Amino acid sequence: MWKKIILSAAFTFVGLYALFQVGYYATSTPPFCGSCHEVNKYLISWQTSAHKDVNCLDCHQPRGELGKVQAKARGLNYVFQHFSGDYTIPTQAIVSDQNCLQCHLGDDKSFPNAAKLKNTPRVDHYQTIKKAQSCLDCHRATGHDVDIYLTRDLKGVKQL
Repeated sequence: MWKKIILSAAFTFVGLYALFQVGYYATSTPPFCGSCHEVNKYLISWQTSAHKDVNCLDCHQPRGELGKVQAKARGLNYVFQHFSGDYTIPTQAIVSDQNCLQCHLGDDKSFPNAAKLKNTPRVDHYQTIKKAQSCLDCHRATGHDVDIYLTRDLKGVKQL
């Protein structure tokens, strides 16, 4: 009896995990992300950036399997906001310094040509990392332009 329950639970878990992975990869491409008008201008800007060969979630998702779950939960919230019209632009996109460092310290073998961090007379990246200073403090618009919909008069953001 217990063997059947454990075996059923294991098969259910594996099946749900496989289904999640299929859904994850189907909804993790830049064209999919850019299909909402709130993100489309960011996608266009990304296509001319130095990071144009980097998938959106390589930057905008915490590492690991739970990071995938967190990113997709956030994505479902964005979908709800899109269809309900209950959104404010700019949204708060998440970029973890861990993602930047993984590529730019050479730990991510998927991007062997990524520029490696180095210290210069002007910038000591060692101290920046040691102080836990965010990469975005200096490199906020590296992946794509930011605050695209924000105007000086703070009007018209929802008139997309």
